[in-house]
Amino acid sequence: MRRKPLGLIFIPHLGRVFFLLAALSLIFPNMLAAGGKKSPSDEEALIFWHSVGTDNKETLAGLIESYNSQNESIPVRGVFKGQEDDLYLKILSQEGSADIVELPVQYLAPLQKKGYIRRLDELLDQKMADDIETKFWDSVRIEGGVYAVPFYYSVHTLYVNQHILRTAGARRTEGPGTWKQLHEIAVKIKENAPGRVPLFIPMEKTSDFIAFVESYTGEKLLQQERMVVYSPPAVRAMRFLQRAVYEEGLMPSRLSTDEGVGLFLAGDLGIMLRPSSMLVYIESNLPYDMNVWHLPAWEQAGPTVFGKCLAVVRSDPKKERDAFRFIEWLVDYEQAINWHTHTGSPAIRSSVKESLDLLIFYEENPNYMTSTVEIESGSVFRPSFEYFAVFGIIEHALESIMVNGEDPEATLKKAQEEIDALP
Repeated sequence: MRRKPLGLIFIPHLGRVFFLLAALSLIFPNMLAAGGKKSPSDEEALIFWHSVGTDNKETLAGLIESYNSQNESIPVRGVFKGQEDDLYLKILSQEGSADIVELPVQYLAPLQKKGYIRRLDELLDQKMADDIETKFWDSVRIEGGVYAVPFYYSVHTLYVNQHILRTAGARRTEGPGTWKQLHEIAVKIKENAPGRVPLFIPMEKTSDFIAFVESYTGEKLLQQERMVVYSPPAVRAMRFLQRAVYEEGLMPSRLSTDEGVGLFLAGDLGIMLRPSSMLVYIESNLPYDMNVWHLPAWEQAGPTVFGKCLAVVRSDPKKERDAFRFIEWLVDYEQAINWHTHTGSPAIRSSVKESLDLLIFYEENPNYMTSTVEIESGSVFRPSFEYFAVFGIIEHALESIMVNGEDPEATLKKAQEEIDALP
């Protein structure tokens, strides 16, 4: 299924003029641009650093182009700075110059402490503030002040190739309630769909580890501002994955996340754990019918929500106001609907969630509902400690367990000791 052009979204009420204008502005930006307007490559452009990669880069680029064609302020130039960890390090090193940054909410506090980002309270519009749920504002609030605007938030879900499940005699529309039941489905795929990989639970990123272990154990890993990675349930969870790889052959060994996604899109992988923000990219490129399932027992601990926000880098007051104007536009109603329907990230604005058009859209696109339901009950992951050092320890432990085959108990215990020893 091909991705629809940005702006030409579901919209059953074709008379709604602003969607037509949005579409025209994206298709014919030069026709709508003011004469003599500077291009985003000019020296006066606002520089927007982000980590939005292959999955959603076209959507973000289209929105930036639309903004530049519709507004008289200085233009915005989006600059991809690699993965979110790379982007964070480049901000800290002050490599180059950015005016706006998109980053995970857990990286916000260190930047605030160093004085890199501007407090936004006096710029916030009350209507926008009231339209976004409190828990999302809390994720960007530091010492009573708002230092970023919530952008998009995701939960981890299971992407399911129903063609493979039918071939294996394991087709079902609702996801399993336990990991034991999911394991039984994976065994059926191995036995009845030769040449297909049953299951892929990547363990390259700490967010994948958190989502899987919390689902498997029913326990939160962030407890009273302390990351708890070592516990008997967490050890059992990682042994489950190790057995699936090295003893049962249900999961491939030494497969990167990107390779796993490629395998799924080729139609050779049955079930895969990935964030909800990848929904449209995956659904648009998979030549088979697909469902999105909750993780087993997802309600027991409650989903952990991983968020991205938009911050203004400190500079002169005029540039800061211009940067905030772009942020305000990017999260406004029309753009929020575009982002939600073109990425799969759940809507966080009440006006968007309550939109009649969106309710009709959900009826035609039920895969969006999985993450939409979860984000309502989920808690946003935003530790107050220096997260960068913690996730480095965790990801080293994951490599030791899943790539090198080391003992989960000894490895997680060592990782916990290193985490607890951090200042």
